[in-house]
Amino acid sequence: MLLIVPDYRLWFNCPQIGALYIASALRKAGEPVTMIDCKVEDKFLDKIDTEIVKHSSIGITANVSHAFSGAKIAEHVRKKFPDKIIVWGGPYPSAEYKKLIPHLADIVVIGEGETQAVDICKGKPLKEIPGIAYCEDGKIIVNQREKYIDDLDGLEFPAWDLVDINKYNFPGFQPGYLMQTQRGCPFNCINCTTFIHGNKYRQRSIEKTVAEMEWLIKKFGAREIHFWDDNFTLNPERVKNLCEAIIRKGWNLRITLPNGIRADINDPEMFRLMRKAGFYYVNLAVESADQAVIDALGKKLDLEKVNDTLKTLASCGFRIGLLFMMGMPFDTPETLRKTVEFAASTPAHHAHFFVVTPFPGTKLYDMSVAAGGITPDYTKDFISFDRQNERFFNPQLSNEELRRYHRMAYRKFYTPARILKILFAMKAEKSIGADLNFLLNCGLNILFKGHR
Repeated sequence: MLLIVPDYRLWFNCPQIGALYIASALRKAGEPVTMIDCKVEDKFLDKIDTEIVKHSSIGITANVSHAFSGAKIAEHVRKKFPDKIIVWGGPYPSAEYKKLIPHLADIVVIGEGETQAVDICKGKPLKEIPGIAYCEDGKIIVNQREKYIDDLDGLEFPAWDLVDINKYNFPGFQPGYLMQTQRGCPFNCINCTTFIHGNKYRQRSIEKTVAEMEWLIKKFGAREIHFWDDNFTLNPERVKNLCEAIIRKGWNLRITLPNGIRADINDPEMFRLMRKAGFYYVNLAVESADQAVIDALGKKLDLEKVNDTLKTLASCGFRIGLLFMMGMPFDTPETLRKTVEFAASTPAHHAHFFVVTPFPGTKLYDMSVAAGGITPDYTKDFISFDRQNERFFNPQLSNEELRRYHRMAYRKFYTPARILKILFAMKAEKSIGADLNFLLNCGLNILFKGHR
């Protein structure tokens, strides 16, 4: 199978670990596999044309931002190589398979795809493969999905040799690599799709996690590892055990949690052990400073506990990031003001304010469609995730008003004093060179390469 990650040019980028897990599963089954990440290939269609002749099928892995590019790639392949089987997987096709089959997809994998990808390549009858959608006699058939993968230790390590890590631009010491130590989140936030990993919390063993870390260090020279878990600190005792195992190894390794952890799980012993084990950066997923908005999201977060978590992280010496969403259907000028003021009042080093985009397959998307709040351009044919276009509107906020609060949030947060604080943190971590190099590359991408 030729695995393809479609194009979407952000000012930073990192490898697609889900596709690398699929690749390693195919390899274990003895299937030939090649991977093309279009985000880091300037002439990716030419490369696809060269590599596709070696394979009978292509696999397109796509989240919402990849959907438009993925559709264009599928159109190209369908026209030029009509005999190739086109398989889609990932959050977007799991939700929107009806838009893809049969014109742009022969098969869509719904949810985790390691087992299905192997079965498809082995030629197993489609009716016997759970968790896929396909066309038969002009009708779309959806096979019932089996349970999620419980034995995460049984998965092969991601096939990192299929990508050139030097082509990517993401923060931290290089070379840096991504890992997952668990899958699934038991919460039911309306903005989050659980198509892929679901609500069942599953975790890898400490031994397997540490073995992968050691493999990345020895085989690939990893200096930094980013844990992209759904909910890393949900089980503090497991985190403590993992940290103690890492500490015993004595590695000179930096570890980050960019995906965001629960902001109301405050375990001082856990955070102290994390810091000792090499964790230096953590994002807290706060989303809003208004409790009513948090409750409407279904996040079940107690905002009164967030400041205590921030104080503990600061006392342990972490560099702290905050994640917020702006423009939710229940946001008002007052709730946005509260979010702006709260973020500016915290001891955090970084803040990321995201304008809300409802993702297909989420309750937020269904709610927005029912309220007439999805712009036509967003849903026409295939989603174009161009950040210059409006995708969603809030009846209580004009787009200009939302943009004004969005700009205000960044201006109020990133004061000269905050920037100095960040620089001092970089100096303490001895990472100024790496961090400034990352920021320089981001600026060049925005100015000269048209990245968003």
